[in-house]
Amino acid sequence: MEKQKMNFVAIDFETATFDRMACQVGMTIVREGEIVDTFEMLIQPPGNYYDFSTIKVHHITPEMTENAPTFDKVWEDISDLIIGQVVVAHNAQFDEDVLYRNLNRYQISTQGIFPFLCTYKLYGHKLTDLCKMFDIECPEHHDAANDSRCCAEIFLKFLNKVQPNNLMEKGTKVEKDKKYFASKFSKHSQISGDLKQKDLTNADPNNPFYDKKVVITGVFNMDRNEMAARLKDMGADINGSISRKTNFVVVGEDAGPSKLQKIDTLKSQGYNIVVLHQDDIDKIFNGEWDDYLMKDEN
Repeated sequence: MEKQKMNFVAIDFETATFDRMACQVGMTIVREGEIVDTFEMLIQPPGNYYDFSTIKVHHITPEMTENAPTFDKVWEDISDLIIGQVVVAHNAQFDEDVLYRNLNRYQISTQGIFPFLCTYKLYGHKLTDLCKMFDIECPEHHDAANDSRCCAEIFLKFLNKVQPNNLMEKGTKVEKDKKYFASKFSKHSQISGDLKQKDLTNADPNNPFYDKKVVITGVFNMDRNEMAARLKDMGADINGSISRKTNFVVVGEDAGPSKLQKIDTLKSQGYNIVVLHQDDIDKIFNGEWDDYLMKDEN
């Protein structure tokens, strides 16, 4: 069978924060059906800020990126590989969202960027499982260069109609795990119990949520569990219901009417409950929190 000679770039991002500010990009360049280069670049996220739990995934730290270029500078080096080009990613919805969020953060035009192709959608399995099925070496999962190369190799297998070994069938543990996590991290999902356990260990005591009781209600432009994890990293005590001791209520679209009524009732009784919306959360997560520091305790 004649080998497919397609040109494309495989991309992978690692992120520093739950709002998907990038800290590393990996790219693998394919020309005429052959991998010609793989590289990675560290990226300094805004303020060089990291959510602690993201570090545990990829092991990239603020110390590693304190002298790295910010995304706008990195874009100058990689934009020619993306604009007007075929770009492939594994779970492309995530990597495409990372790209657009970072471009928007620096007010950079997105014109000319084509929708990403997705190797996850081709097979419905996670990257490491596909590497096992295709006998592809994957020594450093969550290293952006490694993952981009693996993605490129998987897409080349697909283009050349190479069948994987021992393709997992639907209903396997992998598929069940995928459905579980899709449900768990839905925008409408309930916040899991471990996120409701306050932890001040790594939190900055100068941020608005430090040791404050916070309730989240409604739908946002990020997963509710991601938001709760981000707030927990900042020292918030995530609660499921509003009470006289509540400090902040984060209100999104389709917020619970009973919660909104409870806010009005308690505020009319003189309790200092601060209502935040998506714009407020975006500002605070970007470090613009001076206007949100509470002067009085409930």
